[in-house]
Parts: sequence; C-alpha cells; structure tokens
Amino acid sequence: MEKLVIAVPTFNNIKYTKLLLASIKCSFPHEILVIDNGSVDNTVEWLIDNRINHIAYKENRGFSYAYNEAMDYTFCTDNFLLFAANDTVFYPNSIDHMVLALLESDFELFCGHEILNKVTVEGVNVNVLKEFPYPFSFKKKEYNKLVYVDGGLNHSCIIRQKSSFDTIGYYDVNFYPAYFEDNDYARRCNLLNVKYGTVISAMFKHFWSRTIYEGGAKELNDRRFSKNREYYISKWGGTVGNESYERPFNLQDVKISSRDNELMILRELM
Repeated sequence: MEKLVIAVPTFNNIKYTKLLLASIKCSFPHEILVIDNGSVDNTVEWLIDNRINHIAYKENRGFSYAYNEAMDYTFCTDNFLLFAANDTVFYPNSIDHMVLALLESDFELFCGHEILNKVTVEGVNVNVLKEFPYPFSFKKKEYNKLVYVDGGLNHSCIIRQKSSFDTIGYYDVNFYPAYFEDNDYARRCNLLNVKYGTVISAMFKHFWSRTIYEGGAKELNDRRFSKNREYYISKWGGTVGNESYERPFNLQDVKISSRDNELMILRELM
C-alpha cells in the first residue's frame, strides 16, 4: 500500500464536514480529498481557506459521480480508497482498523460499523452538534482488537483496494443524485464474486441523510427516488433482493469500464 485516500462527498452542511474531518485519525500515509457537488453555503470557501484538497462543481452531480471521481483520483496508482459520507464521524481507531483488515485479509472491500445517531433520525435538531464536541466522547466502548466478518456493504463508510475497481469498475450515474447506486454496486459485487465484509471494530457515528434533511436536497431526492427504484427494477428484473437478471438489462456487461457518457446522462437527469 502506497497511500490511503480518504474521499468525502459534500453538498452543503459544512458543520458536519468539519466534524468528520476533525475526527480523522490514521497511522498510515494518507491524504484527504473533498468532492463538492455544488454547495451554496460556504463549504468551498472554507476548503480553500483551510487548504484542503478538493474538487468542486457548480452543480450537484450526485453520489455515483463523486464515487467515480474518487476512484479515478486514487487508482491511477496502487492506493487504497476510503469513501466516507460527510455526515459521519469516526471512532479513534476505526480508520486504522479498516486499513489493517484489507492488509491482512483477502477481502477487496470493507465497510465500517455504523452507529446511527438517533437524535437526528427523526428530524433536524439544531443543538445536536453542541452535544458532540471535539475531542470526541463515545458512550460505547471502543474495540481495541481488530474484528471483521463477511458481508455488509454500507456505502456511508467503505474502503477498497484497486483490485476491486479493476473487477467491478465504476458506479452507475443513472442513479441520481443518490439511493440504489449502492444496491446496484452490491449486486454487481455478488455477481462478480468480489469478497467484501464489515470491520466490526471500525465504528463510526452516522447522522443519517443530513444531505436530504438539512442540506437542501430533499426536493431533488423526492423527485428522483421513485425513478431510481424503477431504473433498478428495469436493470435487474426485480426489486432489491428479488432480482431475476444475471446481467444488467439481461444483456450488458456487469462491469462498468467507461465514464464516456456520464456528463450527457447527468444533463438529461438534471
């Protein structure tokens, strides 16, 4: 392993981005890459002022596009990529444990162990960040020993090595701006026999869908969610868990090897 790239997609909600970035602790060589999808708060200005490596777009290109950008950025060399939603917060040993799990196992992808923050699940709580100061205090005891198991592919916090990208390829940007792109990716992993798991000892807090409920993406999500679901059904011949096709649309390759049409597709979706 040469380096770990920690990629963070953003769309507004700078308060959560600051919290996530402050929680990053890693003993391995690493760098941070923030991918901003058209924030209209002061996210980009803050990134510039603080000299944080970033890519910024004027429009929201969606999670799949951000995943793809992060993979292209990372896998031009033989690095590891950790992709974390900006409404997550790492426990102190979590990133090290995710890297160690990849280094000592034959798994190609791992997700972290999600701890949902129930305070925010039911809606906006303007005081929630006051209850979560840095340095962080966690009620649940940390795992000191590395523990991982088969299964699970939570895209809120997912680490992978280049071999998985070589096998699976890119995410499908037709799932826009979010939802079902992770189900699609997991389906492809299963069909291509990619081994993945969960690092139980790599815990992270997740404030859960803050981009939608606080970041200003709710209207777009409401408009697109059912379309994404319909697209998934047409692509795989059934709902999640009830698919009947072994190949997308019963005829295409499982691997997505090109990004040539992404911007054209996104213009149509927007």
